[in-house]
Amino acid sequence: MLSRQPGGAELPLFEAFPKLAEQVSWMPLGDWPTPITEARRFAALHGLSSFHVKREDLSHAACGGNKVRGLEFLLARARQRGATALITIGAAGSHHVCKSAWHGRALGMKTTALIVDQPPADYVRHNLLAGLAAGASYIPANYLTLAPKFAWRFLRGSRSDGGLHYIPPGGTSPLACLGHVNAALELRRQIDAGVMPEPDYLFAAMGSLGTVAGLAVGCKLAGLRTRLVGVVVSYRWYCTRGRWARMARRTLRMMRHHDAGVPDVEIAARELTVIGSALGDGYAHFTEAGMTLAREFHACQQIQLDGTYTAKTLDGAMQFIRQHSLEGKAHLFWQSFHDTPAPPQVPANGLPPALRAYFSDCD
Repeated sequence: MLSRQPGGAELPLFEAFPKLAEQVSWMPLGDWPTPITEARRFAALHGLSSFHVKREDLSHAACGGNKVRGLEFLLARARQRGATALITIGAAGSHHVCKSAWHGRALGMKTTALIVDQPPADYVRHNLLAGLAAGASYIPANYLTLAPKFAWRFLRGSRSDGGLHYIPPGGTSPLACLGHVNAALELRRQIDAGVMPEPDYLFAAMGSLGTVAGLAVGCKLAGLRTRLVGVVVSYRWYCTRGRWARMARRTLRMMRHHDAGVPDVEIAARELTVIGSALGDGYAHFTEAGMTLAREFHACQQIQLDGTYTAKTLDGAMQFIRQHSLEGKAHLFWQSFHDTPAPPQVPANGLPPALRAYFSDCD
């Protein structure tokens, strides 16, 4: 087990709660801390006094984004258990599947993913090509076959090699949420160093809930008064305040199980805000409002957003700010997207038949 970042710096999480470092496996994958950028031009365009961006897109030069924080814990546990193969679940162009395959390969682990259909787009193609280049296997499925117990039995029967390790959809579990507990403590350090004022509001995407659940715990433990605002980007029935709070409480219970010195802070659903008005026609369906803001954001700040997650998150943030006349408050946008570079061409052996449709009509 490791508790230090490259260069010997202590993780804020383990510095605050050293017994966790003795009990929880962790391995360095990302470049921390991720910087915070003041989006002055975008703020001026929209009449905002203070708008900053947490640059999770810079968490890794080649394969970054918000998923890296959870994978530092998930892959460390897989390696500790002697895993040679990862099993996971996601949409066809899942960032989680792609990042798991990419980082898992460096540790000698091959990834197999049960995937459900989604609308084609450039980032879907990029993630699929990057995943295939990392040796990932994609097995089409539907929501019935995605029940975790069934998925485990199905994939266990489809593979002959041992050392299988299951990673839940989106890489979301209390263990993985520790990555974003640490991110909030990292943010506290940056605020104390004067990088930005303490935000009144923090806006993040609500997909599989791992990012927002970890941030909810971490902000409480860091003593931040920041209001967390989650923007629904996957499914309204899933992205609720209650489910968000329950995942956060599970994370806190796990922490306290390993270290009784972790404060028993209250994680109340009433303290969390959910914005569902930016989802559009559903998961992975781009919206005109989101893409317009994404183009503005790139023109102003040279930061790239994606249509499935971060463009909708920015749209939800701007809707919330305008609706509640919060232009004079301090805002922090959690930029979780990283456009993983795709290989220059399809694999030499061609595309699996089930994936060819994603390359015939990309946006």
